[in-house]
Amino acid sequence: MFKHKKWLSILLAAVMLFSLTACGGGDDSASDTGDAGDSGDATESTLTAWEESANIYATDETDEELYQQAIEEGGTVTLYSISSRCGKVAEAFMAKYPELTCEAFDISTNELLEKVTREHEAGQYVADVVHIKDQDGSLYNEYVKNKVFYLYQPADIFAHIDPSYTATATPLYIELTQLFYNAEAYPDGSPVTNIWQLTEPQWQGKIMMQNPLDNVSWGSWITGFCVGDVPDQLAAAYEELYGEELVLSDGCANAGYEFLKRLHDNNPTYTSSSDDIAEAVGTKGQTDPPIGFCASSKLRKNADNDWVLAPVNLYPTTGIPAINTLYVVEGCQHPAAAKLLIRFMMGGIDGDTSGYDEFNTLGGWPVRDDIEPAEGSVPYDEMYVSDFDPDEIYVNYNTVRDFWQMLG
Repeated sequence: MFKHKKWLSILLAAVMLFSLTACGGGDDSASDTGDAGDSGDATESTLTAWEESANIYATDETDEELYQQAIEEGGTVTLYSISSRCGKVAEAFMAKYPELTCEAFDISTNELLEKVTREHEAGQYVADVVHIKDQDGSLYNEYVKNKVFYLYQPADIFAHIDPSYTATATPLYIELTQLFYNAEAYPDGSPVTNIWQLTEPQWQGKIMMQNPLDNVSWGSWITGFCVGDVPDQLAAAYEELYGEELVLSDGCANAGYEFLKRLHDNNPTYTSSSDDIAEAVGTKGQTDPPIGFCASSKLRKNADNDWVLAPVNLYPTTGIPAINTLYVVEGCQHPAAAKLLIRFMMGGIDGDTSGYDEFNTLGGWPVRDDIEPAEGSVPYDEMYVSDFDPDEIYVNYNTVRDFWQMLG
């Protein structure tokens, strides 16, 4: 996987060396930029040439100002996105800003990062905006801190977003890796409510998920159970369910590792995609269907596929959220258009939310307090979801992944 691969480190090192020489970073007047994560604290004397020309740290530009600047800088913007919905977003953007052209590319996570890194290394600044998820903390720790990606955070929009989401990212919307069951087979509700029930014998071989060894997002998801306050929450939930304290197995440092061990020992069924899991769980006419973890966004496909997929608000946690994020790429040739596109995708400030509407569907939750979630959504603040700390996940990712691999 892409996470922490040696070749990625080499590429990033080359990217930073190239950006210093080719993008103004080596300018004598911009010799030391300090902490790259402090995207709002740069002063004029510490700006690179590109940062200054792009005015990347500005937070008070209006749509009208950016539109005019975008026309003057070439009238085009390129978006790399992990969502198939990016094409419709581009069409809506061009309808609102007819003097601009938006090229949108739907690319998988790994391919997107490989592509933008290699292009950047070669001095080919194709992407202006990247839409992706920082699921393992590597985007913040390896790209933002190293000034390959920049956080554009306009004040008028960010006044409507909880600061806990904005310290390390420009958030777009939230998804979950969520447990689902078949509502036709279980008309009285989910057969599982407490996460420890997944480790009981009746669910052996009947829990579907993707293999955490094959997927960064799933590796991050299992890591979330082992960090922060989550192990204590898991231990308390075990005692609530069974009336006795949890006893840790040898090699399990806390309740998170113990849960993972017992889940693994219950022989979950692995598939390669959330779509496969959603179909297997949600197809009608089953008498003994499996349950399964998949992307919460699959809930929006119920009607089109005639599924009966139903989500579980799993106690004490369904895991860490998958927060979709937006970045401006360092050295991009169309920074004003990039900033205007980000404002548009985040719902703007003029009441026109057409840039965000494609993402506001069942199984996704807005980060803005002035945009209502899709009809039928469970309010996010009623969900059992762990906090996402990119540093905690980043530091512990390999340890937890190695633990899962050791289980066989």
